[in-house]
Amino acid sequence: MLPAYSFGVLALILSTPALNPLPGINTSGVANDNMQALVGLLGQGVCPCDPKQTILACVQQKTCPAATELAQFGVDKFKEGLSVSQVGEAVIRKYIDDHVRYTFDVSNSPTKGAKKPSITIVEFADFECPHCSSMRAILGSVAKKYPNDVALVFKQFPLPHHTYAERASKAALAAQRQGKFWEMHDLIFDNQTRLSNASFGTFAKQLGLDLKRFNSDMVGGAVKEQIDRDKQEAIAAQIQGTPALYINGRMYTDEMTPEKIAAMVETLLKKAP
Repeated sequence: MLPAYSFGVLALILSTPALNPLPGINTSGVANDNMQALVGLLGQGVCPCDPKQTILACVQQKTCPAATELAQFGVDKFKEGLSVSQVGEAVIRKYIDDHVRYTFDVSNSPTKGAKKPSITIVEFADFECPHCSSMRAILGSVAKKYPNDVALVFKQFPLPHHTYAERASKAALAAQRQGKFWEMHDLIFDNQTRLSNASFGTFAKQLGLDLKRFNSDMVGGAVKEQIDRDKQEAIAAQIQGTPALYINGRMYTDEMTPEKIAAMVETLLKKAP
């Protein structure tokens, strides 16, 4: 995949001299310096059709339509008037959107929706994140629209600057061990602005949980390990904020609305065998 560059490193890469022209691509109207920048970037990325080749090599050899499409995309962005750094960022984002797929271990993760889903939406969330609270209704409406096709998976990514986020994750996973994850999930989000250390025991009582077991699980190693595993997956996927969505392993980068998410689901369902 294309590496994640800082703007400084990206600028250095984009300033490399042109390696070769891009055969089969209409580059008229694109300045030579911009062409050199694009060629330099394509020479750094792995070809989506052949991991042993660069994108540039596949374009030059005309062996991968997806590589040619990516190069044409970059050329088109220059023609739209974008700067070198903007084109570089757009090309990298398109590459990730089109070709990078993440695999997450969902075997122990809270899941609801279709039993045999065609579409799995993995959400990394923080219980004190306001946008994560809003995501409940958004994803809920998508799952309701596609009850036989969509499953929702919740992954823990408590952010360090939130006072109760980690404890909330522990409470939710402790409740999961008694079959009440989603009920605890909803109670925490419903009371998001009023959380305290005492809140989670109160919620457990409301849900009729075995309090001794709940309190033991809250401080137990198994729950902490599950949170740590989710965090490591989030870091590996380069997640920097919440909520973060992955639809069938693909990073979701469009608007966080039920209409846009449903549109992606529709697209994937049409492509399903």
